[in-house]
Amino acid sequence: MINKAGKQASEQKYKKIVDMVIDWLDSNIDDAMNKFDPVASDSADLKEKIELAMSSENTAQDIDNGNF
Repeated sequence: MINKAGKQASEQKYKKIVDMVIDWLDSNIDDAMNKFDPVASDSADLKEKIELAMSSENTAQDIDNGNF
């Protein structure tokens, strides 16, 4: 069983991981020579999906169902 401090540490760790992934995606998007670069396009799509999923308007159930 995870105590409150452990839960907070896990939540902080997950936020840091998501922030790091967003930074990598931004780098892929910024480094692209043109908007038709497949890595930049995929990175932009994934970033958008992560941001939508992280929105407070979406529940875990919405994410599980792909409804965001």
